[in-house]
Amino acid sequence: MIIARKQGWRGLRLVLVMAFVLALTLQPLARAADAADSVHHWKHYTNGVAYMNQGKIKLAIREFELAVAQSEQAGYLRKLAECYTMDNQFQKAADTYYREAKIDKAIGEKSGDLNTYYAVLAKADALNTQIELYLEKTSAGASSGASNLAKFEPASGMYIGAYVEKDSGVENQKDGKFSAFNKLAGKQHAIYFNYHKYGSAFPYHWAETVKNAGGAIQLALQPDNGLSAVKDDAYLRKFARDAKAAGVPVFLRFASEMNGSWVKWNGNPSLYIEKFRLVSKVMKEEAPNVAMVWSPAANPKQKIAAYYPGDDWVDWVGLSVYSVKFFNGNVNEPADQVNPLDSVDYTYKLYASRKPIMISEFGATHYSKAGNTSTVNFAITKMNMLYHGAKLKYPRVKSINWFSLNTLTDSYNSERSLNNFSLTESPALLSAYSKMIQDPYYLSKVATGTSSYTGTVSKFANQGTIGKSATGIVWVKTYDPYISKVVIKLDGNLVLSRGQYPYTFSIQPDKLKAGTHKIEIIAYDSKSREASRKSYSFKTV
Repeated sequence: MIIARKQGWRGLRLVLVMAFVLALTLQPLARAADAADSVHHWKHYTNGVAYMNQGKIKLAIREFELAVAQSEQAGYLRKLAECYTMDNQFQKAADTYYREAKIDKAIGEKSGDLNTYYAVLAKADALNTQIELYLEKTSAGASSGASNLAKFEPASGMYIGAYVEKDSGVENQKDGKFSAFNKLAGKQHAIYFNYHKYGSAFPYHWAETVKNAGGAIQLALQPDNGLSAVKDDAYLRKFARDAKAAGVPVFLRFASEMNGSWVKWNGNPSLYIEKFRLVSKVMKEEAPNVAMVWSPAANPKQKIAAYYPGDDWVDWVGLSVYSVKFFNGNVNEPADQVNPLDSVDYTYKLYASRKPIMISEFGATHYSKAGNTSTVNFAITKMNMLYHGAKLKYPRVKSINWFSLNTLTDSYNSERSLNNFSLTESPALLSAYSKMIQDPYYLSKVATGTSSYTGTVSKFANQGTIGKSATGIVWVKTYDPYISKVVIKLDGNLVLSRGQYPYTFSIQPDKLKAGTHKIEIIAYDSKSREASRKSYSFKTV
C-alpha cells in the first residue's frame, strides 16, 4: 500500500515535471507566434503587392485574402478588389469595394471628408451585378390622387420633358418648336424648360407658346448677380403675379446646382436657404400655380444636404444628371461603367419619402469631342438605364427632362463644349427615345393626382404567387456596361432574347398548369460571355 502510494506520487511528480518542462518549451514558441501574428497580415500584404507587380494575380489574391482575414483594413481591401477585377471576378471585386467603402465612410464622417467613400462606392457600383424581376399589372379606371401628393405630382407615372431652345432640328420653327419636337419624338411632352436670369421680366411670351403646345413650363431662375440681389421687392412680386397670369403649371427651379462651384450662388448655404425661402414665400402668396423645385447637381454629393431649405419651402426635389462618355472631356477617363441611376440614388434616399423627384436635366453623349468619336450606343444604353430603371426602382421619380443640345456648337462656356446631347441630330438616338416614351408610364400632361397611367409596378419576391396576367420586366446591370443580350426562360422555354432595355415578357397564369413554375434570367456581357444568372420560382392557382 505504501509502495503503491510512493509509485503513484512519483508518477504524478513526473507528469508535473514534464508538463512544466513542456510549458517552458512552448512559451517562447507561443510568444514567437504572437509576435508573428502582430505583423503577419502586413507580410501577407507586402507579399501580395510583390505578386501583383509580377503579374501573378491569383497568388496576390491569396495573400491579400489572408491579410484581410487577420486585419480588415481599407488599403488591404482596395488591393484585393483590384486583383479580383484583374482576375475577372467582378462580383467579388464589387463586394470587396463595398467593404472598403464602409470603412471609408466611418473615417470620413469623423474627418468631414467623404470624397474617398464616394469614390470607392462608385467603383463598387460600377462592378456590381443586379438582376431583379418586376411585375407590371393593369388596373381598371383612372388613378386618383392621394392626400400626400405634392403640387402637380401625378399619382403614378412620370412626366417627360425637354429643353429644345437651341436644338438644331426644331429651333428654326421658333414659336412652333415645341409642337415640332413633339411630332419628331412621336409623343406630346408634358414639360419644356428654359433658363432665365433673375431680374428679367417673367417670359410670358415663351410661357404662352409652351402652353399653346400643350405643355407646362420648368424655369431655371438664375441669380447671376448674386444672392444678395434677391429681395422681397416689386420685381419679385410682379414676377410672381405674371407667373400666375400665365395660366400654366410652373416648376420654378430657383438657383439650381447650388452645390457646384461653377455657379455664383455656391458657397454660402445659410444665405442660399434664406433666399430660397424668400422666393418660395412670395410664390406661395402670389402664384398658386408655381411649384418650387430645389435642384442640386448630382455631384458633389456631400455638399447637397447643407443647402436644403426645408420641407415647408420645397415642393419638388430636382437633380441634374448627365451621362458623359468621358470625364472632363479626357479620353483617358472613360465613364462607360457609370450607371445614371447611381447618380440619383443618394438624393433619392434622402428626400423621396417626403418629396417627388424631378430629373431637371439629363443628357447622354452621342458624340464626344474627346476622341472625336460617335457614341450612339453609349447614349441609347444610358438613356434606357435611367428611364426604365427609374420606372422600376425609383417610383417617386416623377419627371425626367432631356437636355437636347449640341454643346459642341451651342454652349455659353467653352469648357462645356464637349458633348452632343441633341436628340434630333442623331436619328438612331431619336428613334430609340421615341420608341421608349411610347410606354404609357411616360406622361404627356401635368395634373395633380390623376394620371393616364393606370398600371402598377412592383418588385417580385422569389417564391411568390402570380394569379393574374402580368408583364414581367427584368432589371439587369452588370460589370460590363454593354450587355449583349438577356435571355429569359419560363419552365425551360425561351420567352425573350434581347440586346437592349426593356427586357419584358408576358406571364399568363391561366395558360399554365397549377403549381410551381420557374423563371430563369441569364445576362451576357459585351463579349457574349455569361455575366450572371438568377432564377425565380412562382406559384399559380
